[in-house]
Amino acid sequence: MRCAPGTHEAAGELITRHVPRDVKVCDLASGTGAFLARLRDLDYRNLNAVELNVEGFKFEGVTPQSVDLNAPFAGQLPNDFGLVTAIEIVEHLDCPRQFLRNIRAMLVEGGQLLLTTPNVAHWLGRARFLISGELRQFQRRDYDHQRHISPLTDVQLRLIFEEIGFDIVDWTTAGTFFGPLKRAAFAPVTLAARLALGALADGDVLIYLVQKTARASDSAGRDSYYFKKTGA
Repeated sequence: MRCAPGTHEAAGELITRHVPRDVKVCDLASGTGAFLARLRDLDYRNLNAVELNVEGFKFEGVTPQSVDLNAPFAGQLPNDFGLVTAIEIVEHLDCPRQFLRNIRAMLVEGGQLLLTTPNVAHWLGRARFLISGELRQFQRRDYDHQRHISPLTDVQLRLIFEEIGFDIVDWTTAGTFFGPLKRAAFAPVTLAARLALGALADGDVLIYLVQKTARASDSAGRDSYYFKKTGA
């Protein structure tokens, strides 16, 4: 896994709660194939993968397609998927909106997307921003080591989903890079933050399950000068 421990478990729970086992699945930026292995364990069988580093892909029975997710990619892939999963990849990409538009084109009508990204609203992230003015998981070292370049807040994602044509089915926060001792030490702070600030204050990862729907014609921002001029 290349994400906060607990992320795959929570994502799997959202999927099994809402997505039939017989759908055709595509996992984008599959890495080693760890999330596909979890889906297979959950009885999803029609599994497909996209991964640039094909040499590092270890999931037997699936041959990954090497596709650049920073480029328009929907035309290089089938457009008949019932579920697309994108675990901890959108924050690495140049244009999250283009990425989501391409995913929408890959999905059948009513198809679903499972998307995760770092939760910059975590209580520790809020404290760090207050002190340094920098977003947790999007500091210089995050750029240098893993190219975290596109932070997305819950508000931004909800508006992007609306504009592009997705309805939120379910969402949660999950995962932590804290070890057992640190979790225990900070448990009172985490509980207090969750009670005072809500679910977004806990969990290192935002997880959304969204469903392809009609694009909103009256979404916020559509009256802006830039929207009319660019059609973004």
